[in-house]
Amino acid sequence: MKQTFDDSECRLLADLLGVFANPTRIRLFCALQEGPKTVSELAELAHVSLQNASQHLRLMRDKGTVTTEKKGQQVVYNIVDERFLLGARMMKDALVDALHRKLANS
Repeated sequence: MKQTFDDSECRLLADLLGVFANPTRIRLFCALQEGPKTVSELAELAHVSLQNASQHLRLMRDKGTVTTEKKGQQVVYNIVDERFLLGARMMKDALVDALHRKLANS
């Protein structure tokens, strides 16, 4: 497994992480961890308006982090790859561990 990132990979990663640099998009992403949901379900779970959720989800789709599927009159969103969830969980765990170390050293 490659351990370093080249410049183009760093730019790609920065672009991806920019998608998740917004609290609303993180809430939408977290709401999808249980499985596919409609825009209205996601808006309710993320505590945002339908229009706001749609704008954020469109960006997430354009950046390749979520997919859409038309089911009748509704559009259903889903996380494009389970590894995005794994990566998010790993970053969360690393942050929690870092906070515990910081508190222990205070």
